[in-house]
Amino acid sequence: MDTLHGPAARRHEDPAEEDADSRPPWAQFLAWLECVCVVTFDLELGQAIELVYPHDAKLTEKEKTSICYLSFPDSYSGCLGDTQFSFRFRQSIGRKSSGFGEDAYNRDAPITLQRELGHFYGYVYFRQVKDVSVKRGYFQKSLVLVSRLPYVHLFHTLLQIIAPEYFDKLEPCLEAVCNEIDQWPSPVPGLTLNLPVMGVVLQVRIPSKTDKPGGSPAKQAPKEASGHIVLLNSLV
Repeated sequence: MDTLHGPAARRHEDPAEEDADSRPPWAQFLAWLECVCVVTFDLELGQAIELVYPHDAKLTEKEKTSICYLSFPDSYSGCLGDTQFSFRFRQSIGRKSSGFGEDAYNRDAPITLQRELGHFYGYVYFRQVKDVSVKRGYFQKSLVLVSRLPYVHLFHTLLQIIAPEYFDKLEPCLEAVCNEIDQWPSPVPGLTLNLPVMGVVLQVRIPSKTDKPGGSPAKQAPKEASGHIVLLNSLV
């Protein structure tokens, strides 16, 4: 049988690949996260955002200031090591949405898991270790996931995977992780999803308004996952 070439062949290409090609940059990433920030704490300069990824993420100066001041633990006690916590802050007036279908998602999601239209959530992994090379005497830095989604358990689990690697390998690691998240399927209420990142697959079901209390467990995602699977029983 003759091999097709040209327009006739293109009609037989995978529609999913065509959809992927037509997506705007970072479309799938923005379905989960607004951006990832690295906040550093300096004795002379104070809190400062060292890095925002993707680099074209549009945070206002007011939003950056909020992230800086809220990314340091409130209950700071001088303990060394790693700390995780989260915060919520107001989006700047007039900010446009990221383009994800908020209406469709919020229509089907439980009230407690609906996408915030006026606020962001910040999910923080803060590290403090002794460092004689800095005046404060400590290395103090936070890796922050910024999202409109109140998925506390999911994003803290994600931070436990990526933050230690980031502090070791820095920006190249962060870039790789963000590109992996940009391949994730969108969060759709009622579906169980496989979310691969750094050789681990986070398997999570997005709850729906129609879920019955005490109902049967969700079926596994139809697409098989490769890698170590971490089953998350809840998002919060």
